[in-house]
Amino acid sequence: MVNTLNDVEVVPTGAAVGAEVRGLDFAQKVPKEVAVRVNEVWAQHKVLLLRNQFLDKSSLYQAAEVLGGVQETGSRAMNLKAGWKEGTARISDFPGISYISNLDENGEPVLRTKGSGSLEIGWHTDNSYMQDPPMGSLLNAVEVPVDGGGHTSFLDTVAAYESMTESLKLEIEGLHMCHDNSHSTVGQLRAIYNGVEPTCREEVDGPVHPLVRIHPITGKRSIYLSRRHGFPSAYIVELSDAESEDLQDRIWAHVAQDKFTWTHTDWKVGDLVMWDNQQLLHKRSAIDPTQKRVMQRTLVKSEGFISAWDSTAAAE
Repeated sequence: MVNTLNDVEVVPTGAAVGAEVRGLDFAQKVPKEVAVRVNEVWAQHKVLLLRNQFLDKSSLYQAAEVLGGVQETGSRAMNLKAGWKEGTARISDFPGISYISNLDENGEPVLRTKGSGSLEIGWHTDNSYMQDPPMGSLLNAVEVPVDGGGHTSFLDTVAAYESMTESLKLEIEGLHMCHDNSHSTVGQLRAIYNGVEPTCREEVDGPVHPLVRIHPITGKRSIYLSRRHGFPSAYIVELSDAESEDLQDRIWAHVAQDKFTWTHTDWKVGDLVMWDNQQLLHKRSAIDPTQKRVMQRTLVKSEGFISAWDSTAAAE
């Protein structure tokens, strides 16, 4: 039996974050009480691994609906506006589902594509370049390389914030960051910008978010950072360019420590990894460009971004 409260088993990874959930099959109906339990476990462990989730696009979409509702990825509209076509290796013909793959238009693995290709992807949180970022991400493995990289790491931004020195916490109090929308996760200028790179912070397109956010379920604070590329890119609004770069250097030096992380190193077809973007950063190692890696992803919408600088929310 699966998908009853008694069937659901949670096995922590033993690392800073993460747990494997057994006894759950998103290809079948998930009762409301089980979905509530999964969301509780998700908030606690931040990233969950479920094996043997052989999901078609409709089933993956429904999984996100059960967990809080689907949010369409921010890049879809931009890519369609730039002339990319639905039903290709990059853009799904099923709104709400996106492909993360290293395949070219002929279905062959390559180093570089219009998306992330086989390149390494640095620390980031999904769609932070949107005004209303998604709460969570669900990534389902369709094809995976054999000992060919593509490992996914997760970083606990709650623990990273809580372990900051009091002086650093005080220094970032009340500050906001512009999250760079001009570039993709691998640093490529998005097609809609027609090859025109920003030359100063005023030309960096993207929303402004507080440096610290509050989780709607746990009430805990976490550091919230933009993906960072070569200057000009993400910047701290209240500081000069030099001050912003210096503070970002010091924040990243603290945050990007192995003690805050867990890495999923043994992707298998049918793996479903779901992570809470409100509490985590994630990254991906480079992929062997001679091997196929195809993932389908959907996003779970947020109930609202809670700023730590909102005195009402912070006091709760």
